[in-house]
Amino acid sequence: MEREAPLGVRERLDRPPVELGLRSIIYAFAVFLTLYTIYYAYTLFWVRVRFANIFLGVGVALFYLVQLLEKHVAQRDVDDLEAETADEGSSLSDYRLWEVADVVMLLAGAVVALAVAGYVELHFARLLEDAPIFGWTTTDYYVGVAAMLLVTDATRRAYGNVIAGVVVAGIAYAFVGPYLPGVLYHTGMDWQQVARNGAIGLSGVYGFILEVGTTAVAIFLMFAGMAKAYGLMDLVLNLSREVRNVLETGVVQVAVVGSMIMGSITGSAAANTATTGSFTIPMIKDQGVREDFACAIESVASSGGQMLPPIMGVAAFLMADILGIPYLEVVKAGLFPALLFYFSVGAAVHLIIHKFDWTTDAEGTFDKSILLDGIHYVIPLGILLYTLVVLRFSPLSAGFYTIVALVPSALLKRLIDAYREDDSPAEVAVDFTVTTFDGLRQGAVDMAPLVGILASLGIVITMVEQTGLGARISFRMLALAGGVLVVLLLLAMATSILFGLGMPTPAAYIVVAALVAPALTTSETFTIQPLTAHMFVFYFAMLSAITPPVAVAVAVGARIADSDFLQSCKQALRIGAPGFVIPFAFVANDGIIIWSSTTPIDLFVVLAGTVAVVVATVGYDGASDLGWPHRIVYLAIAGGAMFGPRMVQVGTAGLLVLTLALANTGRMPAVVTPSRQ
Repeated sequence: MEREAPLGVRERLDRPPVELGLRSIIYAFAVFLTLYTIYYAYTLFWVRVRFANIFLGVGVALFYLVQLLEKHVAQRDVDDLEAETADEGSSLSDYRLWEVADVVMLLAGAVVALAVAGYVELHFARLLEDAPIFGWTTTDYYVGVAAMLLVTDATRRAYGNVIAGVVVAGIAYAFVGPYLPGVLYHTGMDWQQVARNGAIGLSGVYGFILEVGTTAVAIFLMFAGMAKAYGLMDLVLNLSREVRNVLETGVVQVAVVGSMIMGSITGSAAANTATTGSFTIPMIKDQGVREDFACAIESVASSGGQMLPPIMGVAAFLMADILGIPYLEVVKAGLFPALLFYFSVGAAVHLIIHKFDWTTDAEGTFDKSILLDGIHYVIPLGILLYTLVVLRFSPLSAGFYTIVALVPSALLKRLIDAYREDDSPAEVAVDFTVTTFDGLRQGAVDMAPLVGILASLGIVITMVEQTGLGARISFRMLALAGGVLVVLLLLAMATSILFGLGMPTPAAYIVVAALVAPALTTSETFTIQPLTAHMFVFYFAMLSAITPPVAVAVAVGARIADSDFLQSCKQALRIGAPGFVIPFAFVANDGIIIWSSTTPIDLFVVLAGTVAVVVATVGYDGASDLGWPHRIVYLAIAGGAMFGPRMVQVGTAGLLVLTLALANTGRMPAVVTPSRQ
């Protein structure tokens, strides 16, 4: 969902009455949802599932109302509407009929969301304590069905038919299991069992995924919304422009870092590509970078942000809850792989920019005063790190204190600016209050699309568990692997990518965590730690965003860059190639994930192997283009550094360092290929 443009109070009121009324309702719902979350983080006044129920009702209602505003109420040019209907081959009257039906459905969805949440709240004690013993009423079952239909429709509207189809398939599988062959067979469920397990038994829709999403995930997204209201995106844009003046690679590296940071927060590679890519891709193209490379750079960076601690695109919180380990352990496990991926993407982009001579003059100066524009983020980010790492607070509590620190820090920054600009205290007070409430609104609006998908994924996980499908798939994968670890890992990789196609990263991870990860941890032949196994499948679920034929992040980026989709996929796979190797490397060198005395050596050899993969895929070593024989040599070095015996690892890593040093000091002959494609 796009952020509302900053408008003054008078401009906001100067709108048609229906639009103004709807915007006011959305504003009230969004501000309530954020304040409700912040207050819960402070008091923990309810059990988590009861809090999640109210959050679900208000969040889904907010999502439907925002959809209503953006699709039907906000003013659109009549000529654009006629052109749109003409392209679809329908008349304007037909479109109006469909529009009325959709408006009714959106309004009904908002009402049903509030009604379901209200019903569960009124009957919460009975549903939690008495119903499992004495049984559920017929009305309970109907409400459960309504909740499941509601979140499935919200998921369809927010993330498309693919992920909604997974939810529908999960529900259908519960019914048709007795008629399926082999590994898919189970005894089946009736509609009451589906309604009970899927929602009204306070599982499924109300399972741990929604609980984690409405607490740990929500508080950080709401912090991000407030940070954006206080100027975070403007700061990133201004820094990008300044760095372009002093780096030969120009704005590209800053765009990579900015996209990765924002990607960690959003939880969706496609959404991050759409938001940050809307201004990074044009800047990259303005530097002279070809369209397909501009799309690929942004897509890979946005996807890679999903692995960046401390949020890891929402997955960190989910992983900690699934494994039953402290959240900080997941953050530690994700740190070195993320740094390796960061480095690999940065190195690939650096080599590509120099290989194709897309560098800038870099003769300007960096305006250090720009850094002062972001000074008010230092204190809250310091509080975040201190509460998470030192005090080891829960993510919900750490997020609360971070928001508490952000508001006065931003106010102090605004007062200093006002003193310099000679603004009146009244103007400062009004402006800061409006900005703060805009931030409260933006955080909830950013969170709203995620509520439905987290709830619907709870249905999928419940059906997988209740039917025993996950255990049977794990058993079958182990049988196919035949006791060979590499085969099992390749099967897990392919399955994770397949289940991740078209899905947001949190959704993809939840599915593969239930279906694929157990195969890596239940074998008596292999000793893969659960955390390592979950990180392995998580990485490939994340990389599905740049993997054809769907490659949803590349598809979004290609529209912005106006580039060919398949060509952009090719370049994205070239830049992101190390990401497909790093998971295998940290299984072989698990000191990267589970810190120990071997971690420094593991990190060194995998880093060297990653560099070798980058050089091989880009076909450039910093001094000259490389032919295929030399690329194959670099791939062999990468394999030795990452997967060989320890002495071979260290030796090949040292050989790589020596080879690159000699190549870039001009002591090795250049190997030039005919074309730089």
